[in-house]
Amino acid sequence: MIKRFNLRSAFIVFAALMLMAGISSCSKEVIQTNKLVGDQLTAGRLDGTWAKPTNIVTPTNVPAEIFGSMRLVFTTDGSGNPSKFIAKDCPIVFNDGTMGSWKITGTADSAKVNLTGITPVDDFNVKVSASFLTISFYMGWENTETKATGKGNFKVTLARQ
Repeated sequence: MIKRFNLRSAFIVFAALMLMAGISSCSKEVIQTNKLVGDQLTAGRLDGTWAKPTNIVTPTNVPAEIFGSMRLVFTTDGSGNPSKFIAKDCPIVFNDGTMGSWKITGTADSAKVNLTGITPVDDFNVKVSASFLTISFYMGWENTETKATGKGNFKVTLARQ
């Protein structure tokens, strides 16, 4: 009888411990939105790799090929602030493969990115969603084949990778 009571007590204690462990492991970790503010939130939306240019807009006589196979990488530091920027496969717009840094101001719907260590384009406007990034900028250009020159607005949409 005592053996049966001890076995039953041990089972109840074991079941209670398992129940408490299960409940504590299922508790949700609350996201603390007050830690990131303003530009950090926008930088977080931009953080990642963007590629596959579409919806290209260029001035007349400027071929869409100036964007090449554009691939842009934005990183943030542990605090959510902008950190590194790398552009690949678009040497006419950005130095190909050069790493620089970036800063952002504004919101996801209308922000401005400033680059350091990257040329010829060192600032541009962005609109970012969960899946797409649209960059636009104004710059001077020269068509090396026709020798035509000018200034104009450029725009391209990239997909999140």
